[in-house]
Amino acid sequence: MTTLDLATATTVQLLIALERREVSSVELLDGMLSNIARMNPAVNAVVAMDMERARAEATAADNSRTAGDPCGPLHGLPMTIKDCYETLDLVTTAGAPELSDHMPTRDADVVRLLRRAGAIVWAKTNVPYYAGDHQTYNDVYGITSNPWDLTRTSGGSSGGAAVAVACGFTTAEIGSDIGNSIRQPAGLNGIFGLKTTYGLVSGRGHIPGPTGSLTSSDLGVFGPLGRSCGDLRILLEVLTNSGSAFGGMPGAELPRFEQQPDVADLRIGVWSDDATASVDSSVKGLIEDAARQLSNEGAEVDSEIRPAITSSDLHRNYMQLLNATLSPQLPGDIWDRLVTKADGNAEYIDNDAVVFARNSVLSHRDWLAANERRAIAQQAWADVFENVDVMIAPIQPVAAFPHDTERSYGKRTLNVNGSDAPYRGILFWAGLATMPHLPSVAIPVGHTADGLPVGMQLIGPKWSDHKILSIGEEISSVLGRHFTPPPLAAL
Repeated sequence: MTTLDLATATTVQLLIALERREVSSVELLDGMLSNIARMNPAVNAVVAMDMERARAEATAADNSRTAGDPCGPLHGLPMTIKDCYETLDLVTTAGAPELSDHMPTRDADVVRLLRRAGAIVWAKTNVPYYAGDHQTYNDVYGITSNPWDLTRTSGGSSGGAAVAVACGFTTAEIGSDIGNSIRQPAGLNGIFGLKTTYGLVSGRGHIPGPTGSLTSSDLGVFGPLGRSCGDLRILLEVLTNSGSAFGGMPGAELPRFEQQPDVADLRIGVWSDDATASVDSSVKGLIEDAARQLSNEGAEVDSEIRPAITSSDLHRNYMQLLNATLSPQLPGDIWDRLVTKADGNAEYIDNDAVVFARNSVLSHRDWLAANERRAIAQQAWADVFENVDVMIAPIQPVAAFPHDTERSYGKRTLNVNGSDAPYRGILFWAGLATMPHLPSVAIPVGHTADGLPVGMQLIGPKWSDHKILSIGEEISSVLGRHFTPPPLAAL
């Protein structure tokens, strides 16, 4: 294999090396397999493999390139895929015991697009049960640990995917995000991730929804993970190259941002903390340091600008839409109990359990009202983006926290500035971009005093996915914050 180091190489660098025949697809696969054999027993990120297919496809890719055949943009690149995406003849469980033997008969749309671009999709990465947590663990495959500290979470639901990218089991992955499931694992593992604009990338073949579902749910999006904004850009190109439609409009194209921005021309909003979900000083400090550095380099930085809607109202509307969207997945007996709880206890309207029940069984009339409030929020964000190019914000209140899988979701807490804070505070920072259907790119911003990676998100206007990747690339360069491999890779 070439001197290219899988511990640090980006996907873009690997693709260039493949094109120049400095490395073969078979050699790349062998390097990734070596990393899996060495590190996966500790982190448990890759949970299913089809070795025979991988070797056959890698050999075929090398032979095709040697023969001078036309090559797609990902030709010969071995890739893992999140275990929520149905993959032809490769077990796809979504972390659910009832799907432990599920062998799809077709590829999810994103897998089909990756294969069409020449990628070798051959292994699955771990997820929480039906992708429903900020930690990655399930009764099928167990828990996935953070390679920077094995006692801590990898994040979720794309935790296995993010760890695989960080450890060199792959350098490119596709995650999904409805409640921080791309951005949070990216930030906790020191990599890059793009939560795409809602409706941009097809989710057909993603679990949840149900196997074989043709419809898409509200809020959920599908997007890339990688080791640089350049990696995310090439994957975004592949995922939006359906040949027929973008955002449901045949022939439309996602707006481009061809000219690389200069930091001195950028207008940056900063939202580093909020009373609704307080941020630990170890995270807040890194984001504010980054803002100061960008200002020193000539960027116009505004720490006061916000949408003209209170943050608590934005979050309340997000939670209402989120719980309503997730409710079809609930078993019938749980649904019946929620209906009963929602109908009674009118005097306890601020009780968390009652609010959750009422959101989950939302009537269509009430959903339409929430959707109108979302439209108002979208306009409020559009007004913000008249004055800034991006809004930078935390991804979650803390860095990677210790595994906490024994307590139920509602009873978990985060240690924020020495005090217990609600676990669901993670959702506040997720919802800033998710509720109004905005894109957001997660980039590394530094490390805590004890060496844990911290990321920040750059939120941009609807359909500005390419633009925020270019801005993210410039900001990463100015800050000197690029992918660095976890300590586990050096052992």
